Amino acid sequence: MSLLMTSLFAQTDAHLYLSNGMHQHWDMASIDSITYLKPTSEISIPDACTLQAGSSVRITYMASDGILDETIVWSSSDPRIAKFRNDSIIAIASGKCQILATYKGVTSRCLVTVTPSTVLSFSNMIPKAAQASYATAEVGTYMAQALTTGNRSQTSSPAYRSGWGPSLWNDVQNPLSEHNTSIAPAYAQIMESEEGARNYQLVATTLYLYSLMQVVDMYGVAPLHAIHNPSNITYSGSEEVYQWLFQAFDQLIAQYSNPEWTDCPTNIAMTQQEDAIYGGDLKKWENLTKALRCRLWLRKLPNWDNNQATCLQIVSMVDEVLNNTHWQEPRYYYPGGYLREQNCPWGPYLSALSASIPTTFFLHGILGSIDGRYVANRGYALDPRAAKIFEQRSSERGPMLHLESNIGIDMSYKLTNYPNPYTSISLTNPYTQDKGYIALITQEELMFIKAEAQFWAGDKAGAYATTVAATKFNMERYGLIEAEITSGALGSNLKNQYGRFFEIKLPDAGNFSIADLMQQKYVAMYLQSEQWNDMRRYNYSSSANGIAYVEPNTGIPTYVYDVHNVHNGIAAQFNKDAENYTVQYNLRRPYNLYEPYWCVPSNYANAVNEDAGLSPNAWVMQMSIPTNNHEDNHIHFTKRIIWAQKHNGPVVTIHPTINWE
Repeated sequence: MSLLMTSLFAQTDAHLYLSNGMHQHWDMASIDSITYLKPTSEISIPDACTLQAGSSVRITYMASDGILDETIVWSSSDPRIAKFRNDSIIAIASGKCQILATYKGVTSRCLVTVTPSTVLSFSNMIPKAAQASYATAEVGTYMAQALTTGNRSQTSSPAYRSGWGPSLWNDVQNPLSEHNTSIAPAYAQIMESEEGARNYQLVATTLYLYSLMQVVDMYGVAPLHAIHNPSNITYSGSEEVYQWLFQAFDQLIAQYSNPEWTDCPTNIAMTQQEDAIYGGDLKKWENLTKALRCRLWLRKLPNWDNNQATCLQIVSMVDEVLNNTHWQEPRYYYPGGYLREQNCPWGPYLSALSASIPTTFFLHGILGSIDGRYVANRGYALDPRAAKIFEQRSSERGPMLHLESNIGIDMSYKLTNYPNPYTSISLTNPYTQDKGYIALITQEELMFIKAEAQFWAGDKAGAYATTVAATKFNMERYGLIEAEITSGALGSNLKNQYGRFFEIKLPDAGNFSIADLMQQKYVAMYLQSEQWNDMRRYNYSSSANGIAYVEPNTGIPTYVYDVHNVHNGIAAQFNKDAENYTVQYNLRRPYNLYEPYWCVPSNYANAVNEDAGLSPNAWVMQMSIPTNNHEDNHIHFTKRIIWAQKHNGPVVTIHPTINWE
């Protein structure tokens, strides 16, 4: 018999066709997995199957000759665990037993493994959390103007890729859907289980809080309570949700350090099969929970609660995580294969980035691409990561072309004129591989959290040092190892490019600004959910909307996403002083705006010269949930989440009457 399938998950109707012509039909509504089927001389039943306690699977069977002329005698080696009744294997309680089928003197055996309900409820939480993280980042990558497409349409779906029109909210329900239909219900089942497996409850709570924070970050609302019925959900506002999260994280961390939870006698062993990230190591999960608390606390900066005590607390939190021997970056790896779920969602198999084009803001402004061909000693861009993130679609080392966000490709160009987000094997982007991984949080993100807190605490020297270290760590993720580069082992061109990057972008602590910090974090957060969150926390601060942030001690207002050190692309000037790199590029509103929503002055009282493009209110601050019918969606888009609103922070604007609410 040829092996057709080794496992099946959550299918309602599955068919297996055997090489001998036999046909097996399975009702898989409540089964976890099935190993391959092996025929006997007369009938065929599964060699083994795994079910959750209380579930069943129906078997449709026939004799090899198509005729059943004798009665099949069914029995169980342990009816307390599983039994056969009414053509179904019925799981009773956790354990293992055999279901036996005797026909014409030949006995076939099926090894039945019955898992506790807690284990099976948990089994899909980690993959779903990884998928939700991807879905959140996928929206944010376009909203933060790292990528765009060549589409000019104002109303196509998904509109966040091709236009800012009335369909902006289409196709962006994945993070919400993953939470409401998978993660939150599984969490509820585990917490209400009578099995008392507190180790599973701890990890499930971490994943639940992680998912809940992603939902409220994107939509400005979230369901605060466990979900039993996804069709009937009540949403709470961002301030209430975040305040609840602060308490929930503290409570959970206390439970992780409590032996009554970690060493509970009713705990069920958690292996790598159930926990693909840490293999059941609760110490690592505890440290991850503390890392996620750092991300949560960063929401207080720079607008909400930007005082020195808060900043120093965040610094302490990050140090506690990174200095812990149990810190390990939480990565969910994909094996690669022919099934969608086997491949990293950023990888070429699923082609999520196949039509993506780097924006002028990201490639030219932030990475400093050269508007010309490859230049010795300078590569394609000032930032050596540019050639690790993008490469030419043709074999020729041509220009690193870029496109303004949502402007559409000019008629004289085509997609192949622009760089490819899928780099070759020799220039590997760790995220865009089929066998890549989704990191729930990265080490450099934690380092940048610390740097930002140091900066607003007034420790500019510390913030500078941490930013440099975080930037180098992110470069190492792309294979750019400082020791290998500076030794000259990888060639003089890369050595000169690497040194020039730090000379221009991060020269010293005295000239260091919040813009330098956040722009480097922007690069490090490419394809991560925090890229758009950061930009919204700083209210798209730029000359385009007149929103600036006043730096501590200096009182200097800084436009966070205005780039002042962009070289002008003239090769003859590359060996001259840094002043040749001071060409400014400003973050700007995307083109191709849908006028009825974005350019009507009555919608935006603070528009300048009746131009909504200059209004601080005319930027997308959150997405809309499907049930948001009580207000116009375009009004909802511009409402600031609690952490983006002006409280007592350092934000200033040329629009003194801006509606921060």
